[in-house]
Amino acid sequence: MSDITYNYVNKNFIVVGASSGIGRQIAKELAMSDARVLAVARSEERLNELHNEYPDNVTIGCLDVLVAGADEWSNILGSFVNKYGKINGAVYTAGITGMTPLRSFDDILAKKILNTSFWGMINFLKIATKKKYTEKGASYVLFSSTAAYIGNKGQFAYSAAKSAVKTVIRTFAKEFASIPYRFNSVSPGWVESEMTEEFKKDNGGIAQSVVDAHPLGLGHPEDVSGMVLFLLSDSARWITGTDCVVDGGCLLGRD
Repeated sequence: MSDITYNYVNKNFIVVGASSGIGRQIAKELAMSDARVLAVARSEERLNELHNEYPDNVTIGCLDVLVAGADEWSNILGSFVNKYGKINGAVYTAGITGMTPLRSFDDILAKKILNTSFWGMINFLKIATKKKYTEKGASYVLFSSTAAYIGNKGQFAYSAAKSAVKTVIRTFAKEFASIPYRFNSVSPGWVESEMTEEFKKDNGGIAQSVVDAHPLGLGHPEDVSGMVLFLLSDSARWITGTDCVVDGGCLLGRD
């Protein structure tokens, strides 16, 4: 059990990408902190598992960020807000990865990576930031990656998408400061999750150099979720437009 606990009684949050990995861990920890959570993802089966584990705290919304438009987002958010009240924050973790070397990349995969991590996020925020859905002082936490700093070899689409996330938080932090809403991002290093397991399966594992690049070892979802819960809390009320690196020392560089 963590030595830091949060009390989110009567607080409402949305977690997009809640069916697996970091998003699922965040949704669980918010539920354990007595928050009411709208968990959004494509997999209804995985979402139902989450709801069954926390029936009093987790409401599910089955939606594909690649195709969801304003009406779909408005319906899901409106239903949740009408029942529980306006949201106090949101977390967007949805993303996919894959190899996209310049000379042989799959155009469909490259666009899917960008649309999931970036444009899907923009479409969500366009609705979620409306005053009828969100309380003043709300906190939005978006997911970038150390790839935004390093530029992962053979992964221009993923690196570019995560760089875009790291940039827009500064723009949105200024744009919504008068309300005020806060926008921050989190940049994890390599985190062992369903997404990275799929990457390893498709690419024959990961290079030893990736493992060696993390002095504290490879991460797990619970190594990242704590930063998110902090950024959602009132303790972070003077933090906006900031990217928080949680990477096991990856960006320190090799000796």
